Amino acid sequence: MDLNEKIHTYLQDATDEETAVLDQIIDGLLATQRKEQLTYLSGITHAEATIPNTDTFAIRVPITPLIHNPLNIVHGGMTATLLDSTMGGAAMQVLPDDVTAVTSQLNIHYLRPGTGKTLECTATVVHSGKQLVVVEGNAFDDRNRMMLRRLVLSLLYLESKRKK
Repeated sequence: MDLNEKIHTYLQDATDEETAVLDQIIDGLLATQRKEQLTYLSGITHAEATIPNTDTFAIRVPITPLIHNPLNIVHGGMTATLLDSTMGGAAMQVLPDDVTAVTSQLNIHYLRPGTGKTLECTATVVHSGKQLVVVEGNAFDDRNRMMLRRLVLSLLYLESKRKK
């Protein structure tokens, strides 16, 4: 079965929710293809990155069934992934252009389930040394209630980075 047949078969019996999820995924893939998003994940989750001030990086995503677990709340792994991306974005703000970093440690403390309309993660660099960046981040729901606290991410520097 080719892709068009798979999509047609899927849509024949799809619920409204299933159709909305597929629409979100396709919109995200198109945004990534048009270079409006950096990654497929940021595209399909409709992530919006901002720099609220000089030492903070933030990413917000709509809470949709695409990121739900079977309990209809945000999957904890999605929250961790979003925070990892947010904290990586904060780290990149303090690194030279020819250097990148990868996660070496991630500690998470969940406080409440992810519910509401949006999930926003914020991150701040608390230490930037010769080989290590330490970033602190939090996740909030759309009522500004903290869902995850004091996530600490250590990133190791890697020289000569980014895809052009």
